[in-house]
Amino acid sequence: MIENLRFHHIGIAARSIDKCIKAYGEMGFAASEIVIEPSQNVKITFLSKAGHPLMEIIEPLNDESPVSRIIQNSGTTPYHICYEVDDIEKTAEDLEDKRFRMLFEPLVSEAMDQGLFCYLFSPDIGLIELYQKKK
Repeated sequence: MIENLRFHHIGIAARSIDKCIKAYGEMGFAASEIVIEPSQNVKITFLSKAGHPLMEIIEPLNDESPVSRIIQNSGTTPYHICYEVDDIEKTAEDLEDKRFRMLFEPLVSEAMDQGLFCYLFSPDIGLIELYQKKK
């Protein structure tokens, strides 16, 4: 059992980050600064509201972004859950032992305070992101 996973956010692929900010703003959510995540060719903002889960809105910068295909297939949609962990490499290794496939080695995140992130895929539950705060 992997016990050190702490829910961090829901990732939502969006055609327009600005339209999402406006729509969620009308429901009382506040947006963080929009940040470019060059490793994924996306721009990102986080939406927050007391008592609600944190949401990450992700808009592709171009067709090279991995998020572009998600939007082409499904439109604006939730597509991953992110978990904060203490040791991203150890947790990823433990998940790989449980049939998860790491999509890329951990990278430094511009959007999440220079912490590390990576994505893993499981045919049983789909896509998850791991995030480790900068040490």
